[in-house]
Amino acid sequence: MKVRKNMMPLIRKNTERIKRESAYADYLARNLGGKGASGDSQLDGDILNQIVDTCEYVVPFHMRVSIDEKIFVGLWYDVKGIGPNRVPTIRKKDLAFFHAKPKVLAFDIETTKLPLKFPDRESDEIMMISYMVDGRGFLIINREIVSADINTFEYTPKAEYFQ
Repeated sequence: MKVRKNMMPLIRKNTERIKRESAYADYLARNLGGKGASGDSQLDGDILNQIVDTCEYVVPFHMRVSIDEKIFVGLWYDVKGIGPNRVPTIRKKDLAFFHAKPKVLAFDIETTKLPLKFPDRESDEIMMISYMVDGRGFLIINREIVSADINTFEYTPKAEYFQ
């Protein structure tokens, strides 16, 4: 990133210079013995004047590492740390023997609001939040808004409702 930061002004300057030069001016310079008379524009003058583009800078570092290490989205990996300041080992799981057991989280937030409007955090309040994690349900009730005389009840659905 430091090299890119230092090179970009030079690249912009070289690109602008090349745009200003015409094919005719380059022809005259080569044939009349001026700048560029050697005929090999790569060797003429300072090599830094020949740089007009970069390529790798458009790929962010974390993506470059993923590409180089063959770490791809959508695959499962075992990652083991070795210790501080060391590179962890990353191994792709063999999917023939591995079946992921993803955690499932679902939630619903009920708020006070005006009819046909979205809730506004400045004026509306949360009445209750219900959430489920891997089949276990929980309910949080704001007793200042919802009546305090609601009896406690079992909120986790039975197994037959999961199918």
